[in-house]
Amino acid sequence: MGDVVRAADWARRPRVVAPELTDAWRRRGFRTEERIGDLLDHGATRWPDRPAIITARGETSFAELAAASAAVARTLVARGVRPGDAVCWLLPTGPDAVAVAAAIWRIGAISSPIVPLYGPREIRAVLDQIRPAAVVTYAGDARRAYPDEFDEALRDVGHEPAARLLTAGRSAGWRAAGGEGPGALPSGIGPAAPEDPCLVLFTSGTESEPKGVVHSVAGLRHELRTTVTEWGLTFRDRMVMASPVTHITGLLQGFMIPCQVGATAVLMERWDPAACAELADRTGATYMAGATPFLRELLDVYAAEGRDRSPLRQYCCGGAAVPPDLIRRAGELGIAAYRAWGMTELPTATLPNELDPLEFRAETDGRLAPGVELRVVDSSGRDVAPGEAGELLLRGPEMMLGYVREELNAHAFAPGGWFRTGDLGSLAADGQVRITGRLKDVINRGGEKFSAREIEEAIVRHPDVAAVAIIPVPGGRLGERIGAAVVSDREDLTLEEVGRAVTGQGLARHKQPELLRVVRSLPTNPTGKINKAAVVKLFDQGTG
Repeated sequence: MGDVVRAADWARRPRVVAPELTDAWRRRGFRTEERIGDLLDHGATRWPDRPAIITARGETSFAELAAASAAVARTLVARGVRPGDAVCWLLPTGPDAVAVAAAIWRIGAISSPIVPLYGPREIRAVLDQIRPAAVVTYAGDARRAYPDEFDEALRDVGHEPAARLLTAGRSAGWRAAGGEGPGALPSGIGPAAPEDPCLVLFTSGTESEPKGVVHSVAGLRHELRTTVTEWGLTFRDRMVMASPVTHITGLLQGFMIPCQVGATAVLMERWDPAACAELADRTGATYMAGATPFLRELLDVYAAEGRDRSPLRQYCCGGAAVPPDLIRRAGELGIAAYRAWGMTELPTATLPNELDPLEFRAETDGRLAPGVELRVVDSSGRDVAPGEAGELLLRGPEMMLGYVREELNAHAFAPGGWFRTGDLGSLAADGQVRITGRLKDVINRGGEKFSAREIEEAIVRHPDVAAVAIIPVPGGRLGERIGAAVVSDREDLTLEEVGRAVTGQGLARHKQPELLRVVRSLPTNPTGKINKAAVVKLFDQGTG
């Protein structure tokens, strides 16, 4: 049987962050008494007629979105969901997804979104960990029958939720998510308290089953305040979001920030660079956040069209190594792009912005977000000098409460509430953070270890290389060989040329790739990050 996620049960768990640290954040104004369940109502009260969401299909005002969300909230309560219960939902990016997300928080329940590209195995793993009081999805998808998949997964894990709800279509045993008529919510039903859990997100699970990451109301509220302030976002902004709203990036910037400031979310159900360029032009979009491939492919569209300008004012880029030349290339179109570092467990560790010098935006991952602390340690756990590389440990007000699987917390946290990010990098004396790789993304050749990312950053500077993924390939005299999967239009690109790109950036000769695959695109996960587990398969066919 899985771990039942209930707010009351969570409160009895040992804390991964000491109360004195939480108290210190509160004294510094990083933790407040603000709730998160009233975000959409806040927007609908202040800006009822403003467009909250624009999609390729049309516009939805704040008032319309709030009315749809209220109907979902009434249905959840009528079907037996109570404050502190968990609700799993899997929906395409659009107004229905935002309405459901807001409804769950409005009644004080815990939201647990599932990425639509998750397969049956991942869905079972999520349901086994969450044991939700309700499941919300939709029917009628041309490629998958989600209600049937949930029914089978729930049988497999031996769990019967109080409600199975659909936002669209019909399926036996499922009810309409907004089926309840008008009326007020019962007394005692309201948004969760600041220190309560309100969100469970799942990591991509490329190495094992997805890990459930639990966030509090106060943590997400701090995340919301700092991003709005540091990025200078206002009601004048229109924010393109191509990441799923079931992911922290999409949830924050496709729902939470627009409701907070009255901005408009321009949502895309699926990534298409040409459609994104057209949508940005048509809506006058000013801001976008997404993974590195999204920015690169958008700029390629502009180049093919001969454009010298974009309506976008800024682009927050992350999720994978960001080539410095990509940031500079965006600047030529008037887009102030910048690299940001974060993760599901602590969403925005660094917060650069459009006012930072181009050199910082292109060559570093920015300065630490307000309240966030960083330690850089060597293999013995000792702090290194400024500018030296090491393992990165974080703590901050928006950090997760812990994992659903409690046994995972012991390894994830060092004494003092420091989260082991698994990233490698440095913190310069001027406060700029630079990510150099992953602890597990390391090539080990005869006992000598070095970062795959530094090789990637060298190769991607080659004029004929659009993107690259470096992976260790078992074999060879030294135990592992360096494999390079390169995106290029040149099918005749040679291993020797790629190797010269590495040494040309001043890296040692032994860091040159030994195997090369030239491809049209690299496999990615739903958030645009390169899926290196899938890249490995490119080298399964032969070794040349």
